[in-house]
Amino acid sequence: MLPDQVLRAFFLYTTDAISFCDIDHNLILINQAFGHYYGWTLHDLKRDPYCFIPSDLETETRQLFDAVCTMGIHLNNYETVRLRKDGTLLHVNLTVAPVRDASGAIIGSSCISRDISDRKTAEKALRESESKYRLLIDHTQDIVAVYTPAMERIYISPSVEQHLGYSSADFLPPGRLQLTHPDDEPLLHAYHQEILQTKMPVQFEIRSKGKNGSYVTFETRGVPILNDHGDVENIMFVSRNVMERKVSEAALLRSEEKNRIIAEHTEDLIMITDQAGEIVYLSPSHERIFGRANPQFLPALQSVHDEDRDLVSKHFQQLIQTQKSGTIEFRYQCENGKWIVLESKGVPIMNQEGECDGFIVVSRDITERRHNEDLLRKAEKLSLIGELAAGIAHEIRNPLTSLKGFIQLLYPTLQENKLYADIMLSELERINFIVSELLVLAKPQNMQIKPLSISVLLQNVLALLASEANLKNIRFQTSFGKCPLIAGEENQLKQVFINVIKNSIEAISGHGQIRITTRSLPNGQVLVRLADTGCGVSEEYLSKLGEPFFTTKEKGTGLGLMISSKIIKDHNGHFEITSKKNKGTVVKISLPIAEEQIGPS
Repeated sequence: MLPDQVLRAFFLYTTDAISFCDIDHNLILINQAFGHYYGWTLHDLKRDPYCFIPSDLETETRQLFDAVCTMGIHLNNYETVRLRKDGTLLHVNLTVAPVRDASGAIIGSSCISRDISDRKTAEKALRESESKYRLLIDHTQDIVAVYTPAMERIYISPSVEQHLGYSSADFLPPGRLQLTHPDDEPLLHAYHQEILQTKMPVQFEIRSKGKNGSYVTFETRGVPILNDHGDVENIMFVSRNVMERKVSEAALLRSEEKNRIIAEHTEDLIMITDQAGEIVYLSPSHERIFGRANPQFLPALQSVHDEDRDLVSKHFQQLIQTQKSGTIEFRYQCENGKWIVLESKGVPIMNQEGECDGFIVVSRDITERRHNEDLLRKAEKLSLIGELAAGIAHEIRNPLTSLKGFIQLLYPTLQENKLYADIMLSELERINFIVSELLVLAKPQNMQIKPLSISVLLQNVLALLASEANLKNIRFQTSFGKCPLIAGEENQLKQVFINVIKNSIEAISGHGQIRITTRSLPNGQVLVRLADTGCGVSEEYLSKLGEPFFTTKEKGTGLGLMISSKIIKDHNGHFEITSKKNKGTVVKISLPIAEEQIGPS
């Protein structure tokens, strides 16, 4: 192919816009790319050679082309803007050269234009992006520092002043001020080497020295900045002040330690569950109170009293569903078979979003408190009964005194009916004795305590009740050991044993026996044990024996055992009843030995 043909093909089909001007700057020739770039035709350009030049650039363009045509200057990579026919602007890169004739005289100029709009758009976006990121780095709360691969600092963000007290001037020239704690320098060096080797980000905590001499802990992320060849060009460290978090974590650890000590040593039963009610923690007090061998055992619903089981189950289900705190009392059986009363309060554990993360259930053994409350109620009943007894005794004694006085006055005239008079006086004395016994409930009595033989006292009581026992075919079996004298009031103790033995006689429906034994105890007391073969008392009623007006007898009042218990208590003794349904009852009464020992009974 001839050279002229090559040049022609290049001129016509190159993607760059090519134009030729004469010495007066009139366009005389353009290629196809020129028309594609600008949209103007050669006809348009001949009519107005500057139609594709923005008005504000016309003067500059004339001067440049004058310099080319008059002084033979070449323009290379001159960037400017040109106007398309549709009114839009186009960023171009121009190469302008003079055109000479055969003699070397300049006869015009040639211009090659290249569209650089995409590059300009990318550069603009890059500048905007860099500006945004620079603004972000300069105003972020974190400290951003850039280092060379040799760990020479070349940039640090202004936020360093907020955290460490240094101004930007304190870091001039670059690399000045080494802030890392001496103990943390090996750590920083190790992570620096890891970044260079792996070219991957790393994260660690490090202490930096403030201007006031104190050290601040930062959570730091090291990020490698790679060049086009994939080598580490710079390393950027972004550091966040975590001193507040460290203080909070330390406070939380102290709080958790305190809570752990409380949970592990309190006698309250602490249980923590998840949202579904599955147990995730049990305090050691469960083992101490319930007596389970494994401290991580799960409290079994089967150990809850039958009457309370449904209540406990419904209460806990309601706690899970409503997520509202509530308190419940129930009976629970320990490993040794002992029943205790628990007071449990369940509370939902709420997170910061207001959602329930689980539940904490705190239970307390209130068995003793309930026992004391029962004793208080009994005492209140006894006090009320005492007031009533005092009033009744007063009302009975007034007419009783009149009746006894008049009968004694008329006694000499009743010689023919002396037997009846004697019976009436005897019965009046008996009524007077009963009234006196009622006063036992009303106020403390001035008891005439004296040494007594427990065997003699029991023999007298048995002689009194022998006829009643014989009528029911009941046999007394006694075994009185050699016991010291006891200290007591004879009539009151007789009343106690009469009440207890009469209860045994009435509990035996037919043939049976009552076994009575005595023996000395090591604690300075004498034990009297009375065991019958009667109908016994069920376990659910056993704890109520001795309460006012509670009785298992059809016409009983419940006052007999209550008065007996009070008499023994006033003697500093102990009164205990054990019984099983259809297997009989055992009563144990212990009384103190008299201080003056006058030999064995």
